[in-house]
Amino acid sequence: MRTTVTAALAGAIGIVIGAAGWAVIGPEKTRTVDARPSAAATASPTLADGSRHYSSAQQIADALQTHGMTVSMLHKSSEDTYISEVGGSSYDFTVSDKAGQPAPGDAGINMFPNREALTSWVELSKSMGGIAVTGDTWAVSLPTTSTAARTDSKRLAPLVAKALDGTVQQ
Repeated sequence: MRTTVTAALAGAIGIVIGAAGWAVIGPEKTRTVDARPSAAATASPTLADGSRHYSSAQQIADALQTHGMTVSMLHKSSEDTYISEVGGSSYDFTVSDKAGQPAPGDAGINMFPNREALTSWVELSKSMGGIAVTGDTWAVSLPTTSTAARTDSKRLAPLVAKALDGTVQQ
């Protein structure tokens, strides 16, 4: 009987510690991580068109976080999409400017091999009702899967654009 009570007490303590740990370092508070280290923690200088060049998705996530946004870990997408077909890469993550509140859906960071591939993607995204922020060869695609997500993304897009020196596309 005594070992049963001890085991139950230890299990309950473990659950409480686990829940407290999740509350402190859960996904909304997790620092973003990319499998490849960034070449630099800061972005390159502003380009002639006013956008900033970022050489990795991690640099974009870091810039968003530096500007007070909450971002989740990056997850590289392995799906075959237009982005992968043109030689780019895409990462899923969440972004919110409301600390402690979950993002309304998954966003994406898309890295394109050149400006032409990005331009084609922007037209495709607009034709499907997408909301994005773009730079020279990158895009942050915001969630539009529900009315609430679309409304929040329209509100968030200018903030993301300001943080990244990008352009809102919708």
